[in-house]
Amino acid sequence: MRTKAPAKDTSKRILAMALFLGTWMLLIIGRLIWLQVVKHDHYLARAAQNQTMQAETLATRGPILDRNGKELAVSVIFDSVFVDQKLLKDTAERQKAATLLAPLLQISEAELLRKLTGDSGFVWLTRRLDPEKSQVVKEVVAKNKLNGIAFKREPQRFYPNDRLAAAVVGYLGENNAQASGQIIGQAGLEKSQNKHLEGKPGEIEWDRDGKNQPYARRETPAIGGAQVVTTIDLALQHKIEVLLDEALRISKAKGVYAVVLDPATGEILSLVNAPGFNPNERPKGGDEEARHNRAISWPYEPGSIFKIVTYAAAFEEGKAQPDSKVNCGNGEIAIGKRIIHDTHAYGVLPAADAFAKSSNVCAIRLAMSVGKERFFDYITGFGFGRRSGIELPAESRGIVAPPDKWKGDSIASIAIGQEVSITMLQAAAAVGTIANKGTWVQPHIIKQITGGDGKSLYDAKPDTRRVVSEETAQKMTGLMEGVVTRGTGRHAIKLNGYTAAGKTGTPQKVDPVTKRYSQSKYMPSFAGFVPATNPRFVIVVMLDEPVGAHQGGSVAAPIFNLIAQVALGDFLVQPDEKGFREALVALSNKYEATLAEEEGAEAALIAQAQPIEQPAATPEVTVGATPVAGGKVRAGVNVSSNLAPSELAARRAPPNPPPTTAPGPKPSGPASMMPDVRGRGLRAVVQACTQLNLNVKLVGSGIAVRQTPAPGARVRAGDDCKVEFQ
Repeated sequence: MRTKAPAKDTSKRILAMALFLGTWMLLIIGRLIWLQVVKHDHYLARAAQNQTMQAETLATRGPILDRNGKELAVSVIFDSVFVDQKLLKDTAERQKAATLLAPLLQISEAELLRKLTGDSGFVWLTRRLDPEKSQVVKEVVAKNKLNGIAFKREPQRFYPNDRLAAAVVGYLGENNAQASGQIIGQAGLEKSQNKHLEGKPGEIEWDRDGKNQPYARRETPAIGGAQVVTTIDLALQHKIEVLLDEALRISKAKGVYAVVLDPATGEILSLVNAPGFNPNERPKGGDEEARHNRAISWPYEPGSIFKIVTYAAAFEEGKAQPDSKVNCGNGEIAIGKRIIHDTHAYGVLPAADAFAKSSNVCAIRLAMSVGKERFFDYITGFGFGRRSGIELPAESRGIVAPPDKWKGDSIASIAIGQEVSITMLQAAAAVGTIANKGTWVQPHIIKQITGGDGKSLYDAKPDTRRVVSEETAQKMTGLMEGVVTRGTGRHAIKLNGYTAAGKTGTPQKVDPVTKRYSQSKYMPSFAGFVPATNPRFVIVVMLDEPVGAHQGGSVAAPIFNLIAQVALGDFLVQPDEKGFREALVALSNKYEATLAEEEGAEAALIAQAQPIEQPAATPEVTVGATPVAGGKVRAGVNVSSNLAPSELAARRAPPNPPPTTAPGPKPSGPASMMPDVRGRGLRAVVQACTQLNLNVKLVGSGIAVRQTPAPGARVRAGDDCKVEFQ
């Protein structure tokens, strides 16, 4: 007989079941809240990732240009091919892709199949295809539906001038990019201006269906990098690089370096390191040293060119004048236990003569009269011991210890350019201070940066500061002219028609083993500016360990002279040397007088040619096809007369016709006066001759010294003109 279960047991089972169902429902609700609320963004992103595809498009890197808009660095976009191995699983598909693409990509079929096989995902197949081949590969991939094969646009940086201005422009990293596609500049402007040059990458996004086929493409375009316009003059840079390469060959030095600066604006017109490098080629072993911009990053002891600071400080402090007599101690001075010598024994000299002869003793006496605290102020005022702020990486501040760190003889050493280290850029800016009437102007190498949208991102506004008075700068200019005319640079600086100012230096290198100054390793230099009366160019030249001759006046000054000739000619700077200008004026006056006499004689002949019976009236003179009434008759006019044409032509021929250099048909057209092109550079001569339509023949290089026809001679279009340079 069955007994009925108590109602209490039933209630317990119902309660247990309710608790179980309630707990289960709470867990489900909690999970839903977790997935749909807490982890909503995470799973939404994962869903979007599965449903969409993205690819970054790199921006075209901005160009780097010289001051005249000529290209120093440009970028071109190429297609690169890659495979997503996770999307290419089928063995038959892999084999098919390898067979079809291997000939096009110029890869062996076995090598390509190896790249296509695996589970690692992204693998490059080839980089930077040329446009025609890229189009063919795209057509093959699309036609055969090769899943997982895709394309990525990559920029390639080109330096169209190869080695030219490489230290300024710089170069990019390995393969011009990192694995992420982000281009990284490794040196020069490519590095310092990377954030402006790289631009902003874009993005391509498209949805894909269940078969992984793309549709609904969306694109955010990339914004191209900014355009960087430098202060470099490409033509001048090229000529100086050629000069320095030749100097490197002749001197057998480790390196030759030059900086050309506009003292009024601080613009770097040329910055050359020889030997150089080709930024289109990847760095190789032993090539890294040549890629350093040593003109701004390598501090060295300047030697005697530092005496510019010493003398300027003494003049500014009123401790001496150019004509002040200074006892040079017969070529030696004792500072404590140390004796410092001059190269020659000098007695009492005016300060100007001591500077021209580069007396160490005089410089030391002047520095001691100024005192170390004030001397240090002038050193830093001229820009030594601090970075200039030029827009290039790795600039050195040099080495200038504060006065409280100086030893007993430090002021003597520093006065003659020892115990301090400077860069060539600092030297150029310091000399520019003298050339710019005592005002230091921050050197810079960028004129302007313009964004991809055309907006100006940067315009050069260099800092300036007054270092010495204009009067002191004029005194120093006179002293530096003395170096060229009667001092250590007198045999090397020969600028026909131009004045120059400068200072030689022949510092010794420190032997790394003995820690003493070497007797065989030197760094000769010359720092100066031209023209001295109205400075346009500051030029600093330095050689590192030349073999043989090692004096600044014998190896560095001649290079300065050649660079000055090129710069003065290229920029059409007028001669300023007083005697030369007076000779030009006298020559011009002479030929103007000669021309006036010829015109007067010609007018008299024409008057004689008029018929006697004609009434006294103003004759009609024709210039070309235009009648001109009365008065003055100019060369090349046609006048009606009763004389036979041959007789009139004979009477009107100039008494001394200009010589011709080669036989040929007689030129026609109105006559002109041959200009005086002596003392001008190549560009100025060509410009002057082509304006007269002359057939010009150029011999040599540098500054024009001889010309045929002579200045003032009568010439016509088509005449031959020969100009010799040296």
